[in-house]
Amino acid sequence: MNQFSPPTLATARQVSPLVLSDRLITLAQAADRAGFTGTAEQLVTLACAVFDEAPQQKH
Repeated sequence: MNQFSPPTLATARQVSPLVLSDRLITLAQAADRAGFTGTAEQLVTLACAVFDEAPQQKH
């Protein structure tokens, strides 16, 4: 196998939904700090979708 071969399903690691959601929220925070508010909101929506939850509505 070439060391530059893309990972296959057999070699790819499984990531828990909690870790995935945490990483998405971390990215959303960074996007918000950088001024990409729309992107941050999309990332939060995606993080909530990991657990099939609706994001909280703004008051």
